[in-house]
Amino acid sequence: MGHVHNEDPSEAQKEQLFQALRWAAVRGLTATFHWHNNRSVGHLLEVLDRINTETPIANLRWSIAHLNDASPDSLRRMKAMGVGWLMQNAFYFRGEAFLGQRGMEAARHAPPIVSALRMGLRVGGGTDAHRVMWYHPFVSLQWMLDGKTIGGLATRAPEELPTRLEALRLYTEGSAWFAFDDDNRGSLAVGKLADLAVLSKDYLTVPVDEVGTIISLLTMVGGRVVYAVEPYAEFEDKQVPLE
Repeated sequence: MGHVHNEDPSEAQKEQLFQALRWAAVRGLTATFHWHNNRSVGHLLEVLDRINTETPIANLRWSIAHLNDASPDSLRRMKAMGVGWLMQNAFYFRGEAFLGQRGMEAARHAPPIVSALRMGLRVGGGTDAHRVMWYHPFVSLQWMLDGKTIGGLATRAPEELPTRLEALRLYTEGSAWFAFDDDNRGSLAVGKLADLAVLSKDYLTVPVDEVGTIISLLTMVGGRVVYAVEPYAEFEDKQVPLE
């Protein structure tokens, strides 16, 4: 069930996917599904529901990536099974194209970030770089906050714009959870890795349209300063190997 078949898979293809995923579920393996269109995701959810009936998958932290036009019903079905959602800012580049194809009503809820959070769905934020976006996390965060494309067109409705802390948590705690690494990273707490950055601007107070210009002046990974520029350049540990 790759990109060629996922819009209208045959029963044989769905059975093949079921057998493969049942094998993974029984062995406690995690899985992520790249799915783009809500109109066909019911096929995937049907398979996952069959597996979940036999072997509960909530503790495996399975997830669906992309699915920018997820409907409330799809989100509810995911929540019921404990399937999370990995959301990226592809529409920063593709928002106008989606608007032209689907119209403003669909674009206003694409992706439905706040709706998913209010349902209690596990959500992780990212960029999907370098395939459809570039890697800059603060460009992604600004897009989450204002819903504007690279051309400055606001497509997402105000009710689907998360707060600054909500967006930041998607990118940090949210993504760490999907990697089964939330006990080590994702937030600054005693016992967790000393991973942090000193930013060029205050993310919580800078105007939203400047969030995308934020850069790191000093980056610490595991307690070591692996990158620094003025006024912190002297603190960079140039002996740290980059793996």
